[in-house]
Amino acid sequence: MNVITFAGEAENTAERLCKSCEIYVAGGGCLIEYAGGGLGFGCGEVAVVPAFFKHGFSGTGMRVSLDKALLPFKDIQIIEDMSGGIAFAAKQAQRFLGGANAVMESLGGLIAAYVIAFSGGEKLSPAVTAVRDEIKRKASDPGFSLEDSLRKLPLSYDYVRKLFKKETGATPHEYLIHCRMKLAREIIDSGIGNRYSNYSVSQIAEACGFSEPLYFSRVFKKYYGCAPSLLIGK
Repeated sequence: MNVITFAGEAENTAERLCKSCEIYVAGGGCLIEYAGGGLGFGCGEVAVVPAFFKHGFSGTGMRVSLDKALLPFKDIQIIEDMSGGIAFAAKQAQRFLGGANAVMESLGGLIAAYVIAFSGGEKLSPAVTAVRDEIKRKASDPGFSLEDSLRKLPLSYDYVRKLFKKETGATPHEYLIHCRMKLAREIIDSGIGNRYSNYSVSQIAEACGFSEPLYFSRVFKKYYGCAPSLLIGK
């Protein structure tokens, strides 16, 4: 999640529907237009447009597309880019576009983190914080049952699931898969070019919380577009 699929100059466009989350970094005076209105923003600001939100853009600046963005926004947000962190990450992403998938995912995660922090949206409800923290702690445990964890809370299972989705932009299961896939890439990348630290698919699967290597491989291929065996040892 939060994988950058495009980073480059923002083109002036009429209203269009994008499947990805679009982040516009202003280079000057800019305008986001949508049904019923428009929002202006300028240097030092970014506009965050949620996925599947029909909009148009005019002005100068950069556009970054985030696939499966973990951002809890349903409407367009205009955010001050404090310290220029988002703009810097966007420029770095432009340099690596078309390669270095791990870098693009890391930069996408950094941009998403900046967006949430600068929007003041880091505050989560106690229930969501508890679920998120437990997922982070136990993502690498094959015996971890997310369903049992959710049902232990003194709240409705469906309510917690919907609340988690609302506040984080992903369901608890999607967030768990995100954590496990991120860990898998970290493990694989740590062995690239080092003949003493390569891992087998089975070892990586177990280290990332999967009891079945075949299922791990299917999830990995769906998530990254290739089998983990193709990346091991490269």
